[in-house]
Amino acid sequence: MAGLFCHGGNKGQDPQITLWGQDNGHPKNHQPEPPAVPISKPQCRAGGEDTNHTMSENAAKATPLSSRAYARVLVPFVLSTMTQPLLGVVDTAIMGHMSNPSYIAGVAVGAVIFNTIYWLLGFLRVGSTGFSAQAGTSGSATELYKALLVPGVMAICLSCVLLALQWPIFQGAMLIMTLDEATREVAWTYYSILIWGAPLVLGNYALLGWLMGLSRIRASLVMQMGSNVLNMILALLLVPVLGFGVEGVAVATLVSQAFAFAVGLVAAHRALPPLPCDRAERKHLLRSALNWQDMLAMARVNANLLLRTICMLAQTNIFMATASTFGTTTLSANAVLVQILLVFTYVFEGIANASSVFAGQARGLHRPELMDAVYRITLRWTLASGLFMTLICALWHTPMLSLFTDLEDVIQAAQALSLWSLFFPLVSGPGLTVYGLFTGASVTRPVFVSTLQALLAFGAVWALAVPILGNNGLWLAYIIFYLGRSVFLLPHVGKLRAVCAQGS
Repeated sequence: MAGLFCHGGNKGQDPQITLWGQDNGHPKNHQPEPPAVPISKPQCRAGGEDTNHTMSENAAKATPLSSRAYARVLVPFVLSTMTQPLLGVVDTAIMGHMSNPSYIAGVAVGAVIFNTIYWLLGFLRVGSTGFSAQAGTSGSATELYKALLVPGVMAICLSCVLLALQWPIFQGAMLIMTLDEATREVAWTYYSILIWGAPLVLGNYALLGWLMGLSRIRASLVMQMGSNVLNMILALLLVPVLGFGVEGVAVATLVSQAFAFAVGLVAAHRALPPLPCDRAERKHLLRSALNWQDMLAMARVNANLLLRTICMLAQTNIFMATASTFGTTTLSANAVLVQILLVFTYVFEGIANASSVFAGQARGLHRPELMDAVYRITLRWTLASGLFMTLICALWHTPMLSLFTDLEDVIQAAQALSLWSLFFPLVSGPGLTVYGLFTGASVTRPVFVSTLQALLAFGAVWALAVPILGNNGLWLAYIIFYLGRSVFLLPHVGKLRAVCAQGS
């Protein structure tokens, strides 16, 4: 129906089996107690286009995945993720023109604190995408509400914890870092404002992941690109023009987070099927969408993603701590090169995001052949992107370095490491993109295990090579870590086909 959906009288059982709690191919042995409410009209399909058919009809008429259909989802995701690094560049440039270097140092310290916190909790976005993509194929309003409400409740709970512990978190960070009084004051000013954005950031993770899983491309783009552009405009207005200093940068970020949250809420309201008019039916639907079993199931899936992130943080901290022992010039050269490689990872992240959507659909539709197609297309895009980025490094390595620094000694030190930047896109690509299939299908245990194995390989090479080769040994360990993430993850791809075959 095109108008308001008032589902009254009939409480027919939803034939769909819950998609939750099926990590690593082990389905849950229970169904939700309250009856689920079927959707009379779907909100979207892959590619973000509305349709007048039911989701079950779309499932029946599923066609093979083409490269063009994949690209329609991929390109916007890559563009949206590529705007993220610009925020740090603009904020750093603005603070770099203040009268005292404590401003740029303090904001950088505050940013490190938030980046660490939100990186650890990024599983809310990644996990939500997979569950949402699976729910979008089920034809069940209950599953769609569940895929949004469960991570939403988790976001609220985690936000309350962060707000309650905001002072201990800051004090803990200060124990790790040695700052002068001026820098510490700037860091606290920045932190004390932005910590109140925690509910917005984590809420945005849940909303964005849910929208991405349903291929709501336009809403996802507005949430990410719109908020990032707004952040940059406000920062330029509040600091250089109006002279608000570090408070202006923090407020600009907070307002942009609120903007993204508002856009996400509006988009989710439009995408969700209307609630039944009957009060008892609404209570049945919401009660079935929110239950402890499903929260525990999502927590189990997300726990593996959290452990994976901890492994990555450990590798990053070991790398930077070791680099600092080689002197300021080498540390600066390593930092510049890592920033260049970070831009490459955002391209791979866009591919992973697109693949997670189609992988979630493949599992929801119980179509192993669709999962195979997603895997093949992912590898093709990964190889093409890796070769292109390697070519860019080979041809324009020095000009790229000049964008980040004009210090000749740093540029020369970074040029001596140029060979490692050529290897990185080729060896890291599969691990950075194929993991999207696992998160989309909610099979996250292999993601954690492979990252842990890569960390152990990194540690072994680091212990053996750094004493002999110095900084080149450190970069060898860095490349081994990303190579390991690919080598140790790809053998688990067969599990994806297995979970898709269940119930087919």
